[in-house]
Amino acid sequence: MSEIVLTQAVAGRKASESPMVTEPINKLFWRYSIPTILSMLVTGIYVTIDGMFIGHYLGEVGLAGMILAYPIAAILYAIGATLGMGGAALVSIHQGQGEPHIARKILGNTFSLCLIFGVITTVIGCYFSRDILLLLGAEGEILSSADDYLFWYFALGTFPIVSMAFTALLRNDGRPGFVTFVLILGGVLNTILDWLLIVVFPYGLMGAAIATMISQAITGALCLQHFFSNRTELGINLEQMKLKLDHCINIIRVGIPSFLMNMYLTVVLTLHNVAFLKVGTPIHVAAYSVVSYTEAFFYLLFEGIAFGVQPILSFNAGAKRFDRVKQTLKLAFSVTLICAALGLVFIYSVPQLFVYIFAGDNTLLTPIATEGMRWYFWGLPMEGMLLIGASFFQAINYSKEASILTGAKLILFSAILYVFAWAFGVTGVWISLATCSTILVVWMAWVMKRTNSKLMA
Repeated sequence: MSEIVLTQAVAGRKASESPMVTEPINKLFWRYSIPTILSMLVTGIYVTIDGMFIGHYLGEVGLAGMILAYPIAAILYAIGATLGMGGAALVSIHQGQGEPHIARKILGNTFSLCLIFGVITTVIGCYFSRDILLLLGAEGEILSSADDYLFWYFALGTFPIVSMAFTALLRNDGRPGFVTFVLILGGVLNTILDWLLIVVFPYGLMGAAIATMISQAITGALCLQHFFSNRTELGINLEQMKLKLDHCINIIRVGIPSFLMNMYLTVVLTLHNVAFLKVGTPIHVAAYSVVSYTEAFFYLLFEGIAFGVQPILSFNAGAKRFDRVKQTLKLAFSVTLICAALGLVFIYSVPQLFVYIFAGDNTLLTPIATEGMRWYFWGLPMEGMLLIGASFFQAINYSKEASILTGAKLILFSAILYVFAWAFGVTGVWISLATCSTILVVWMAWVMKRTNSKLMA
């Protein structure tokens, strides 16, 4: 018993002397955020490249099929984010509390959950993918290409779950630079495979899906091998992989906000597609795919900031250094708003450039997509602020507040989209998301002020 107490005391002393607690917040912020932002932007670049290959070589049918199928496939990333961010937050908190033995067990349970959910989603997804697309209104060539894409995404679905989870966990383990390298490698590989499987061998959207999944497999394996090596104190072994109900529940509980954030994207994309098919035409769905690809780049930038500050927030919350938590949050909001402002200037200055990148010189699509951008993107700063806010609540183990924030967004957006589409047609669909995000930022500011008062008390 005395040995256990002594071990915990030593671990607690190490936690209090950690750079996470002693180094200036500005220095920590840039050390963790820059590699994470770069890694997210790399992800955004190869998502962009996917869109470029599909738009230029598969045309409007390819773009429409992709935007219908991807929101369903994104469930895999949502699960990976749930397990990765839930596990990462808890690992950091227990490390900050001087409890590395619990952190190791949580890490091993996270890996086991990734494998279990990978098998479940593969079986269910491959069986029901076509039925889901039919429910969304897909038909003809669009249905066929979207179904090919979705089947292969789910057939190889364990790879993105592991990749998403362990990029977050490896970043938490003090190697954000290596994560950036791995994601760059994955992006380069994805580009090469896109060219091979779409251009050289004309496999259409099936080729795009297989290219992405192979890249995810390489990314996940490179991140995962770190935890089976001697370079970390948080190694995974069979004993740690044995599931413990409490750990599994806590990982999922803390990770639920990440699930909702990712599912929010799925719901937003799907509802936009359905609304445009109801009050517009298939060309509006293709135009929205251009807009969503453009938005994805900035969304991933904001995610990079949010993921980058998560270890700092979680460790200092565990160490009861809430003054540093508040300082980190303020810096994250400031950088996010600056990035959003620069993004708006660029988007509103040259919207035609983004259409050309994804669809070439398409005279039918360009005016519709550029008009959509003007109506859609004024809510970009609010999107960034909501991501940082939800990540803050999750990082300090206030999962209820984070879940309410993201869950409320799904409900509110659905209601606003329905009313605006009925009242204003296509224009109403374009402006629904920005309106929803603006309302929620006001609510989030009130909740955050109340939470900060509790932490600093």
